[in-house]
Amino acid sequence: MTSRNLPATTNEDLQGRTGVHLVGLKVHQDLEWIFREKPTSDIGIDGEIELRSPSGESHGRIIAVQIKCGPSYLREQTSDSIVYRGDYKHLRYWSNYAVPVIVVLCDPAKSICWWQTIDMQKIRFHEKGWSLEVEKENVLGKSSSDALTTVAARLQKKDIIELALRDWIGWRFEHEMRLASLFASPRDYHWFSHLGAIGDEFYMLDYVLADVHGFQLDAVEQFLKAAKGNHSEYKYQHMLLAFVSESIHHLLLIPEPPTLVGIRIEYVPLLLQLDGEPRLSELGKDSKLVAFYENGQTIGDFADDVIPVRKYSDGRSSA
Repeated sequence: MTSRNLPATTNEDLQGRTGVHLVGLKVHQDLEWIFREKPTSDIGIDGEIELRSPSGESHGRIIAVQIKCGPSYLREQTSDSIVYRGDYKHLRYWSNYAVPVIVVLCDPAKSICWWQTIDMQKIRFHEKGWSLEVEKENVLGKSSSDALTTVAARLQKKDIIELALRDWIGWRFEHEMRLASLFASPRDYHWFSHLGAIGDEFYMLDYVLADVHGFQLDAVEQFLKAAKGNHSEYKYQHMLLAFVSESIHHLLLIPEPPTLVGIRIEYVPLLLQLDGEPRLSELGKDSKLVAFYENGQTIGDFADDVIPVRKYSDGRSSA
């Protein structure tokens, strides 16, 4: 009987299985949490970690895990981190996942694993893919218990954008804007999620959310068409569309607003920050985040650094 008539497995397969078992061991023995392996047919997720309290209780907090094992994933290093490179199909999948996702890099020779969250603010975009620095201080084990607990407790993007946007609108217009109730009937502001008013002037407000490739301009076109219809029927004069992203990279590429007769259009880049207290922060000049708003101007990172508000479609600014 020749060897080609026998079943075989590759070294890559063995490395992958080693990584799964090593992560399971770290989770079960060091963290004293639960690790569940996903079926091999699953796309882009190898397992999930379920957190437990010190008394053994579980509150349903889950972290999804993508595991990479072996020297090929550890070749590119700095003194503080390991560089992981990936493709966009997996990044898109992970960024839309229902629970937080971490990448775990395993060194089977040293029996050590490092982890990093799939966080758009940490992603570096390249022409043919993206990269993520996995910090060496993020060792999968007891020392990461608090950090991983924070990751598991983090709200997902869709849970907080609507609330964060309403909060930002309040600060942006110095609490002068009145917002229509989300339950108002009839909702005569077709397509837009918010209708606001300052004095007798009405504002149509909404947002578009970037995916891994940036903003979908067809969604922007839908808002522009709806704005024209609302202006024609209800005479609303203003449209404010927020471009929301976790990556400054995408915010630097938003288009200039078009000119629509009778409507003052403003596009505002907002950085979605999920670390700590979730919030939306306007990106101003020189990629500086706006600290607060005062008398029609935006104040940047330093008290003496005044950043002009983004220009409107009619060429004016809010200053």
